[in-house]
Parts: sequence; C-alpha cells; structure tokens
Amino acid sequence: MNSFKSRLPLRLELDCLMKCLPRKRLQEKVLLDIGMPNPVMSAILRENGGVWATVARSPAHAEEASEFLGAPVVCLGAGGEIPYDQHAFDVVVVSLGMLSAMSDPMAFLKECNRVLKSAGELIVCTQFKKSVSLINVVRRLAEDEGGEIITGAYNDRSLFSFLKFGFDVISTDSFSRFFVELVRIHESRLLLKGVGEDQVCEKVRWLYRLADQLDFFNMWSRGFVVMVHARRRQWRERTAPVLADGRTIREAVLTHG
Repeated sequence: MNSFKSRLPLRLELDCLMKCLPRKRLQEKVLLDIGMPNPVMSAILRENGGVWATVARSPAHAEEASEFLGAPVVCLGAGGEIPYDQHAFDVVVVSLGMLSAMSDPMAFLKECNRVLKSAGELIVCTQFKKSVSLINVVRRLAEDEGGEIITGAYNDRSLFSFLKFGFDVISTDSFSRFFVELVRIHESRLLLKGVGEDQVCEKVRWLYRLADQLDFFNMWSRGFVVMVHARRRQWRERTAPVLADGRTIREAVLTHG
C-alpha cells in the first residue's frame, strides 16, 4: 500500500480510470483488468462494483496480486494471449506499459476484442508521444539504457492505426504532464538499474510532490500518458493494397526487380 501511495502516476492512472468506470454502470458487469503494476489498483477497481478478473504481466505479479486480492490471478500468454473464453467480458482495462511491452500490439488488441462481448468496452492506457518535447529526448536516453518497454509511446495516428480494426473511440483523457512525466521516467530508470522498490519510492516521493505542484502551470497542456475509451465492433483484418491485376504492391516490386 505504501508503494502505491508514493507513486503519483499510479494514482493518476487510477483516477483517470474511475472517470471511465462510474459505479452506476458496473452493476452486473463482468470486467477484466490486465497488467496492473500494483495489486492495490485492482482492489480499488473492485470496490466500484461488478465482477472482476485480473491478468498479471508476470508470474511474480500474479503471485503478489493473488495473495493480496485473495483470488486466483493468471498471466498473459507469451504472445499476449488472454486466457479467457470468447465474449467473456463487458469491459477490459489495459494498464500503462502493456501495449508497448507487446511484440505484436495488433495481435494483443485483437485478443482484447475476442474476449469482449459484442458491445463491450476497452480502456487502454499508454504513453503519448508529442511531436516536439524535451521529454522525447529523455525517453531516447532511457531507450539507450535498454528501457524500451517503459518508454515506448504512440501518437494519435499510430494508436488509431491499431484500434481502427476492431474499436470505435468513445473518448480520450490524459495525465502525467511535463514534470510528473520527468520524474516517472527517472523512477523507471532506477527500477531498470535494479534499485529496490522501497528505495525508489523513498527517492521519488518528494520529487512527485514537487512535480505535481509545478505541473499546476501545465494544466492547459495535454499529458504524456493517454487513456483511450473505446467500444468494440467486429474485428476487420488488415488487408494489403491490391493493384488492378490482383498483385499486392510488394509482389509487383519483387516481380519488377
């Protein structure tokens, strides 16, 4: 619980989720949360009502979450497979970092589409990439240290290119503005270097407090983490453009060569 309280981005993510999941809508709903970095988040979501299941991002997270929640918790498959039947859930919530961690984000979103009911809803949280920002430089530095999983980001176009094959966007929201995002990347780099979680929490606790105050002056700007709320529709497979003679562009290029 203390690590959750110390890490402002987790609380901001949860607050943003609560806006998409008002209590009155969750009665008799079956919901799934995927990849929550702290089991406290899964527990608080359950307090909103509905019947919840949890899929963890790793066996270690699954064990921790199962013990904390007092319920079975399973893991994603190696290729992002969700171990539940087709059309099992009314809502699927995907935590920050999960989409960029996937070797094939499109296949993972197709899995989310598969387990959702026909009118189900997807809420996915991911890092947002602005065209020009100092944060982009900081992210590149983190990538040089092997932090691709925590720094992968999408702009509106690239995120829509994944969602458009099976979802209609209802709304978007954002959080983690400049100074909070700066501290969040610093926190992630410390964790990647093997610094213990308790130590990291102590190091960033006061930094987040300061960053939150400084970001008061950035409230007009879009945050560096975006939450997309979308409604499921029938999945349409991506098709390659075809020329008049029936060949794909790739086939035409190879034939010409």
